[in-house]
Amino acid sequence: MNSRTPKYITIKNNLIHKIESGCYQPGDAIPSDNELMRTLNISKSTITQALKTLEAEGYIVRQQGKGSFVTDRSQLQTVLRIYLCPMEESEKQFWTPLIEAFNESNQGFTVEGTFLSNQKAPLRDTLFQSFTSGNAPDILSLDGPDVAYWAYMNSLLPFDDYMDDAFLSSFLDPILLQGRFRGKLYHLGYTESTLCILYNKELFHFLGIRIPSGIDDAWSWDEFLSVCKLIKEKTSFPYPLLMDSGRGLSPKSGEWNSYSGLPFILQNNGRLFNDDLTKTSGYINSPESIAAMDWLGSLFHKYNYTHIEDVSDNFPNNFAMSLSLPNAYFESLKENDNIGIIPLPHGKKAAIPHGSWGLCMSRQTRHPEQCCQFIRYVFSLQNQLKISRLTGIPVLKEIHEVMDSFQNVSSNNNILFSQLRHSSFTRPQTPAYPFFSKQFAYAYYHIATGADVRKELTHLSEQVDDHLFRHNYYLNDNIG
Repeated sequence: MNSRTPKYITIKNNLIHKIESGCYQPGDAIPSDNELMRTLNISKSTITQALKTLEAEGYIVRQQGKGSFVTDRSQLQTVLRIYLCPMEESEKQFWTPLIEAFNESNQGFTVEGTFLSNQKAPLRDTLFQSFTSGNAPDILSLDGPDVAYWAYMNSLLPFDDYMDDAFLSSFLDPILLQGRFRGKLYHLGYTESTLCILYNKELFHFLGIRIPSGIDDAWSWDEFLSVCKLIKEKTSFPYPLLMDSGRGLSPKSGEWNSYSGLPFILQNNGRLFNDDLTKTSGYINSPESIAAMDWLGSLFHKYNYTHIEDVSDNFPNNFAMSLSLPNAYFESLKENDNIGIIPLPHGKKAAIPHGSWGLCMSRQTRHPEQCCQFIRYVFSLQNQLKISRLTGIPVLKEIHEVMDSFQNVSSNNNILFSQLRHSSFTRPQTPAYPFFSKQFAYAYYHIATGADVRKELTHLSEQVDDHLFRHNYYLNDNIG
């Protein structure tokens, strides 16, 4: 058991084990509060909390003045709880009917979905509270780069003992790479992602702008600057490039800052960490990294080619270009067919991020087989075709062969898949990544406003390296 697990959770789990092993039968009274306090040498409040949780989960019923009695759960249908954090409203349109259809299929258990929002409260805080209170869901959605942290915290149950090779081999390789930590698979992405440039077809044709036909002839950084300059001179658009479909840049915009900023460092042969992920000084603030972020920051404060403030009202009907996620393209098709996709510009080399949200099993679930049964249902070909049309790039190899509409997503030779196959990188798989990403978000924001790049990245490296030192470089094996 993880040393961070509260005492009342340990007591609750021990009592559940005795109930499920038959030590206590339905109708039996479990030891009284005073007896448990004496034999376990713990406080009244700890016992009360443990028994309240047991009752809430349906294992016991507490009767005033009589004691606590084991319930008969044989007639109760198992209910799996799942926490979902949809990035777009369209995702709810996928999950709600999917869960309803699964429950109607009468699999012997039901699934109860709860939608969370990063805007209302940080997802990490919500999950941390759930895990420490012993009230974690059976299944939860996580962003791919957060998996290492939660796996290290012993909060996730690996799929390795429950999913067969035939099922796992149906996934794109980057999905499985993203989901692994220290050799075990904890996460299965239900959509894939990358960065792309969306563009106004009519405008580009009018201005005679060269449209790359594929990743092999993507714009260089210099050509990208020339295109931005031409748009700024020849049009009335306030910005040649919308940032995140017009949402701009904020230090509190979640993973977007890192997802959109880190590729340019790698494109300039910069690095983020050392090889064993224990140090950032000399890497994230190397000359190559500094030069890349100086170039990126200049798009904001020097050239005024892109923006920090929210101007999302301009997208998708009134824009020239946008640095966006693929789902912005799929959403925009509902309103506007004048949008095309071109690959991300490249520096000294091509480097494009991948990875997105997926499903994990909670270490606290008592029903891993049922969890995996539901997860396999989510990844059926039929359901994955549905979510691919709503949110972006599919994760199953077979879909690429059968989904004709995706093959023709642009006239540019299936650019999204080409990027993923040939130039994608996985964000650092370390428990320190959430901290690193948060600090990078602030550094990028300050650089965009004109702050000294070297100072910002050096400050970032000092913060992250101090974090790594204080956590013993995450070398302790917390995983049970």
